[in-house]
Amino acid sequence: MTVYHYYARYLAHPSGVTDALDHWVQACLDAGYDTKILAAEPPGGVGNEFARLDDVKVIPHRGNSRTTWVPTGLGELLTPDDVLYVHEGWVLSNLAAVRAAKRAGARVVVMPHGVYEPQLVETQRDLLGLRARAERWMLRSADAVHVFYPGEERVLRAFEPGLRRFITAPNGTPDATSVPEWRGDGDYFLWIGRFDPYHKGLDHLVDFWSRLPAPRPKLVLAGPDFLGGRQRVADQLARLGLRGTVEIGRRVSGARKAELIAGCRAYLHPSRWESCSIALLEMAASGVPSLISATIHAADELAPRGVLQAVRFDDASVDAGAALAAIDRNAAVGQAAREWARTEGNWGAVGREFAAQLRALAAPTREPVAASAPASAVEGSA
Repeated sequence: MTVYHYYARYLAHPSGVTDALDHWVQACLDAGYDTKILAAEPPGGVGNEFARLDDVKVIPHRGNSRTTWVPTGLGELLTPDDVLYVHEGWVLSNLAAVRAAKRAGARVVVMPHGVYEPQLVETQRDLLGLRARAERWMLRSADAVHVFYPGEERVLRAFEPGLRRFITAPNGTPDATSVPEWRGDGDYFLWIGRFDPYHKGLDHLVDFWSRLPAPRPKLVLAGPDFLGGRQRVADQLARLGLRGTVEIGRRVSGARKAELIAGCRAYLHPSRWESCSIALLEMAASGVPSLISATIHAADELAPRGVLQAVRFDDASVDAGAALAAIDRNAAVGQAAREWARTEGNWGAVGREFAAQLRALAAPTREPVAASAPASAVEGSA
């Protein structure tokens, strides 16, 4: 059996998806499966400097971009013994890949990486609902859908009730030797991420900060800009008179990032929704006490176990000062997070659980699934 991971734009540029995909490929290899990454050849050349090039097989595609790529020849590559993992969604390339895999008799697993969260479904440009119909066909056709937390299962069931089964295993935490160890001796709280105020809940975090009693502690926001999001956050800070206590920084890496993580009083993660945050996993491995949005799936799984704390950043009735004081330099929460990462949350442990579920998927006899997608745009994908 060969496990193929299909992500058409894998070579185009690095992202959270490509980082996670790399680890899932390694988990498959560690489990003893022949494994390959299937990708398109980017028109501008390879832009993902972290790509596992030895594990990549470039396959022919029609089109020349994320929105137009359609794979060709997959039907000749796949066999009934193989598994095709399809990453993300809402692109023609995935619909075509699934149709080709079903025609070849291969098993299909869809890993959405959170793209069917309601907030994302609502923002899709979808004339007459045709795109959603095609996505639902793809999910129904899959032998399994790989989600990161049980809460995501409910999201997928709401979008498409006719799902067959789930593989449920989150992304893993990095090795403790690759991240700094938390000290908490700095004078600031920390957020690291992409300046996407709506998705990342930065507007909620700034409002939360405005409700703190004076004198307010320092908050450091660090990360790359996204469609002018950094300026929108700066404007909100100015309106609320918070420029003196909130510092806006740019993307951080290396020694600077390590020092910010090690020294912060706590990490704050206010996202409206989140699939499986890499930054949050890094904080857990470092032993950083974290306060996260109660609206994301990790909160349901990890807050009851004391691995982190959760709050509704958007709820004006929440006592912001008390919530922040409870996580401020909370060494017990940090230690619980680090221990969870050491024993359960690391890639080795996650990979073993994943491998067991993948073996179970391969074991039973499968029912035949019709390979006719409801979107004519995937023609020529066999």
